[in-house]
Amino acid sequence: MQAAASAAPAFRPTLTIGGYLQGELDVGAAGDSRFPAGDRFFLRRARLTASGSVLPTLTYRLQAEFAGVLGSGNGLTASLTDGYVEWTKIRQAHIRFGQFKAPFGREWLVSSTRLLTVERSLVSDRLTLNRQIGVEALGSAYGGRVGYLAAVVNGNGRNTTVNDNRDFMYVVRGTSTWRMPTGGRLDVGANGVWSRDTRLSMPQEFGFDSTTETSAADNLFTGRHRGAGLDGHFERGILSVDAEWLRARFEQDAAGAPVVTSHGWYVMPSAFVFRRLLQAVGRYATYRPDVHIGANETSTWLGGVNYYARGDGAKLTVDYLWVNSPKATAHAKLLARVQVVF
Repeated sequence: MQAAASAAPAFRPTLTIGGYLQGELDVGAAGDSRFPAGDRFFLRRARLTASGSVLPTLTYRLQAEFAGVLGSGNGLTASLTDGYVEWTKIRQAHIRFGQFKAPFGREWLVSSTRLLTVERSLVSDRLTLNRQIGVEALGSAYGGRVGYLAAVVNGNGRNTTVNDNRDFMYVVRGTSTWRMPTGGRLDVGANGVWSRDTRLSMPQEFGFDSTTETSAADNLFTGRHRGAGLDGHFERGILSVDAEWLRARFEQDAAGAPVVTSHGWYVMPSAFVFRRLLQAVGRYATYRPDVHIGANETSTWLGGVNYYARGDGAKLTVDYLWVNSPKATAHAKLLARVQVVF
């Protein structure tokens, strides 16, 4: 008599705890509009992450931030960065719900632990969409050679549980990867965003004013927002090159308020110069908050090195920047960051 087949083992939920610390040194000129004046040490990021699965096809991720921001800050408190569940049964169509990175911009989507420079480019910080609350579909096909992300979100940024109006923000991104016979790899991506916003707080440099009848701009945007971007990444052996272009158009509802068109781009080559321990990086980036206004461009030349003591798990990054901005009286800036991932 044939023995009965043994029952399959019951699934056990999983939990993984991790995180990372990033401490920075910032000296020299004020740089672009993100940086405060004055030399300083500061804790750039201190994050704890819990991730795992509660079912074979249902995963989760929670991440909390315990440090500050790039600008001035005090009285720091913990805040949520990522918080979502993800259904993973179909490889070509995962479904994610909660708070996550909006899929707009290659540099923005790269984890801060894997950046080749201390800070992202100014155009990436200004024209990408931060984290958002909503739902996202994502997947890949043809062995990962084609991928997509499509999200419907509130459009009010992270940790904001209300929508500013009855409209949602729609964000899409597509990617494609080619592996070359010579051993190189080329990744290309394109993304777009469509939204209608009501009194959304924006950086001062855009000059938004929802109440044109008053003399002072309130930096609140009400109107239609559209954006697009293209990016590429090429690598072969010790060499790699990244490039990205982003554009946004803001059509204000206020009578007499101008249409604001912002754009910028960067190109960033890099190469390992000693084994996989020491890497040289260069970057040129430019950004204009409004192309219809003259003399408002910020351009930055960057030269830097990365020392990988244990890959991205223990890394030192040092960057020298030469910044030309509308209000700059000094230009040279030095940034250094030590990073530990656990």
